[in-house]
Amino acid sequence: MTGETITIVGGGPSGMTLAWWLVEQGIPVTLLEREPEVPHDMRASTFHPATLDLLAPSGLSHELLARGTEVSRWQYLIHATGETAIFDMTCLADVTEFPFRLQCEQFQLTELLAERLSEHPLCDIRFDVEFVDCHQDASGVDVSVIDQGREASIRCDWLLAADGAKSGVRKALGQTFEGQVFSKTSITLVIDHDFASDIPGLLGVNYVWLPNTHYSLMQLRDSWRFTYSPAQDQRVEDALTDEVARSHVAQVSAAAAAAPITAKNYYTLHQRCLERFRVGRVVFLGDSAHLNSPAGGMGMNSGIHDAYCLAEHLVAVWRGADASLLDRYDRRRRTIARDEVQRLSAKNYARHRETREAERAKIWSELRAITADPIRERDYLLDSSMIRSRQIEQTID
Repeated sequence: MTGETITIVGGGPSGMTLAWWLVEQGIPVTLLEREPEVPHDMRASTFHPATLDLLAPSGLSHELLARGTEVSRWQYLIHATGETAIFDMTCLADVTEFPFRLQCEQFQLTELLAERLSEHPLCDIRFDVEFVDCHQDASGVDVSVIDQGREASIRCDWLLAADGAKSGVRKALGQTFEGQVFSKTSITLVIDHDFASDIPGLLGVNYVWLPNTHYSLMQLRDSWRFTYSPAQDQRVEDALTDEVARSHVAQVSAAAAAAPITAKNYYTLHQRCLERFRVGRVVFLGDSAHLNSPAGGMGMNSGIHDAYCLAEHLVAVWRGADASLLDRYDRRRRTIARDEVQRLSAKNYARHRETREAERAKIWSELRAITADPIRERDYLLDSSMIRSRQIEQTID
């Protein structure tokens, strides 16, 4: 198969949004996804205001609102005492149309986009296609794939890699994915139980300290996500067993511990970043380009921001700008990944998982001071909502 101009590998949120923003500008796209259909995985579930602002012109934000839960106030909570540090996002109403976090599974977005793209005349969306290898020259990229069990080849002008943390494109090009693995694994359960009926003062998003451990609770439309870490030196396989999972929930709610667990997932937490997001005619975005702790819900959002920035630059190149403009995409999004997303998510990771009493006291004092000061609270929320990182991006030449 030949003739494709732009090929995107990966049909997750970053790949799908990139495809949509390109076809909206009249650019034909072939999108390859290795799964046979849109995966209903339970990974990301937070859409930040900056992301909803980007999705709004296409009508996607308002479609997502009907599928999720709006959380304008979220909190840190000490489980034993009920003490709270509450952040109120309504103070951001002057800089965003969406001054709240939207708790909604990422597959809700990819389903909406897959439906739109499958009907768009400029998009060839192909499921059950596995990337194998690629080779580029001065005029384009040859991509080898397994298409529904058969070997095939695609020639394209640009290959855009949105194929996730285990990116085959990244490996094919021999790119070094520098960084570290955090010491704690994160396990998330989806539970059909109203935790708010058991825990006084619970909000839609809650980061909670228990003695010597932590958990988080986030409300989706019809369920709650309960996240915890395995005990010290406990194997992930053991921590995922029904018995152990329910023992963690029982520390919070006996009723919830007996409720149906509809999904389980675990995350090995990485902080990694490519040295270059552009390698000739191959450009990386999302998890294929950078990884960070999910604490604070910035991973999926930053991938969508990558997609928007890349679409802006690629549209300009398509319309006659020099291809070197894509180097600015690299500078912008790599800088944001390292200096903003990784910095903030690593700080969130450390804050959530701190167990030393003296250190917790310092953190708690800081959080209460921030929430008591409208200026500091707004400053904090501009970071956590990812509005500031979008502002900073625009200043990078």
